[in-house]
Amino acid sequence: MTATFWLSLGLGVGLGLLYGAASLWTNRRALTRGRSQFLRIAFVGMFTRMFVALGLIVLILVLLPVNTMAFVGAFFAVFLAFLAYETLSLHRQQRPASD
Repeated sequence: MTATFWLSLGLGVGLGLLYGAASLWTNRRALTRGRSQFLRIAFVGMFTRMFVALGLIVLILVLLPVNTMAFVGAFFAVFLAFLAYETLSLHRQQRPASD
């Protein structure tokens, strides 16, 4: 394994962890604001995270000598893990709907 491979893997995992941390922070903030603002905060946070992450991915792929498959694969694996955790976490914190 070359140094480029390990750099690519580290950058992918690091970016995925940053994305996941931002996701957890946004959801925690949205849950404390109440039902009326939850969707607005959650969607604005999601679109902002996606835009920033996509921009950083493009910059890294264009400017750094990375192994594309290792970088994207590592990011995608961490992204999916946090997405599953985020979904389960939000589902567990959901309050019963009042009729």
